[in-house]
Amino acid sequence: MNQIKVISHRGGFLPEGPIPTVQNQYKLPENTLEAFERAFQNGWGIETDVRLTGDGNFIIIHDADIVRFSGNQGVIDQMTASQIQKVGFKTNPSFKIPALDELFELTQKYSQKNQLPFIAFQIKRGSNPKSGVEVGEAIANGMQKFNLQTSIVFDATLEEAKQLHREFPWLNLSVSVGEENYSPTIYTPSQVLSDEFSTVYTSVWADEWKKPYSIYKKRLFENLRNVYKGRIDVISPELHYNEDHPTARDLAKLKALWQEIISWDIADGICTDYPTTLQLLT
Repeated sequence: MNQIKVISHRGGFLPEGPIPTVQNQYKLPENTLEAFERAFQNGWGIETDVRLTGDGNFIIIHDADIVRFSGNQGVIDQMTASQIQKVGFKTNPSFKIPALDELFELTQKYSQKNQLPFIAFQIKRGSNPKSGVEVGEAIANGMQKFNLQTSIVFDATLEEAKQLHREFPWLNLSVSVGEENYSPTIYTPSQVLSDEFSTVYTSVWADEWKKPYSIYKKRLFENLRNVYKGRIDVISPELHYNEDHPTARDLAKLKALWQEIISWDIADGICTDYPTTLQLLT
């Protein structure tokens, strides 16, 4: 049976018990080097977010501003990297927003032959319409420099993916598939299964937002595996706790869903806020 990779969402993990109403209750602040290091120590992969700053640098943060992280005002693509990296986490200022290069450098501490840290890089965009490609290029260059070619890049639009594929033919571009086109980077199963997509993307980032078993069903996964020879990674519903997926707030239902997906022996990884719980099932 295929060994499922545990992928820690933004490097963080939540305590056991009732699912919290906000995601900043991680034991370590999300998207920090401390959270990433703890994930690598446990043998987990990580999912993370990359943005372009106002002065052309690349940092790790999910949001388009620093409000939730720090409690201060400031928009990422209107600030310099230096300004951003001086900001501390609101409840513990010692935790900082890292640069992309800092994450790449951290991976080398945990790199072993045939067992490199796995990272799912999400492309984030600012007001500049070209920022998606620029972020993808920066990630690809870092992956090549630090020998992380087995990691993936996801949330590139089809047009962005075509450009990145031309520049980096080896790059594992993962197409985001959902039950509807909820955003310009999320495509439906019928789109993803077409040649237009499968000749550009190598892998799948399977994301069920609101409708149970619209994406998480064995037949669809079998069809995806027949088309895509790279990775198939599953996004656990609690990542969208505010999208009304009925499984998102129930840990027992999440565990049952994970076990079902694992039993299909098709998926390569599951991205979750509960990596310690998932690890016990793999």
